[in-house]
Amino acid sequence: MTEDVACRLVTAIAVGTFSPGERLPSERELATRLEVSRVTVRQALQRVGELGLVVAKRGRHGGTFVTTQAWEDVAPEEARRTLETELPRLRDLFDYRCLVEGLIARTAAERRTPQQRTELTEALAAFATTGTTMELARAWDRRLHGLICAAAGNPHLTALSAHLTAAATLGFGAEPYEPEFFAQALHEHGELVAAVVEGDAERAQRIAQGHFALTYRTMERSLERAARR
Repeated sequence: MTEDVACRLVTAIAVGTFSPGERLPSERELATRLEVSRVTVRQALQRVGELGLVVAKRGRHGGTFVTTQAWEDVAPEEARRTLETELPRLRDLFDYRCLVEGLIARTAAERRTPQQRTELTEALAAFATTGTTMELARAWDRRLHGLICAAAGNPHLTALSAHLTAAATLGFGAEPYEPEFFAQALHEHGELVAAVVEGDAERAQRIAQGHFALTYRTMERSLERAARR
């Protein structure tokens, strides 16, 4: 179990779920997300630390932080094994997720309020200013898609979206982000927000279905990089 969690953490770093300099969630939060004990998480973090991919810092602003060590140099095999196992399993899940998120976007376009239109436009503008700060980009990504879920106006859809996000991201509940995909994500976010704000339900559904496949493509790209090493 410890080795499996360690490999998942390595893979999360490889695909960009956690970026260099970013503080990982607490042991308690990771244990809850991954449905394992805190002891297992602690041992897994120690293993990843031995690889040089994370470092523990003490003090008021302490925690476990991702280093700038290239994962391809120290743990390509861990990422490759995990992704080779997970990607075939995730293929149908991502198809389901894209269908659900398309429905959410369509419903949001039909139900959004004037206030929600303003909030979405502001969130998109904030996302565009994050540049190559991937931790900040993920935060605004969550905010933007959270607003779309809220605009759909159905708590069951919101809960289903959260569940599928966790299942599709190796249990971590955060979308992978790498600089090479940021421009594409920004473009797709712009199209999606425009469709929702303008009330174009059919276009919003189509864009969302395509947009949520980006996470899967990010993972495929990381597997290719791991295999080359």
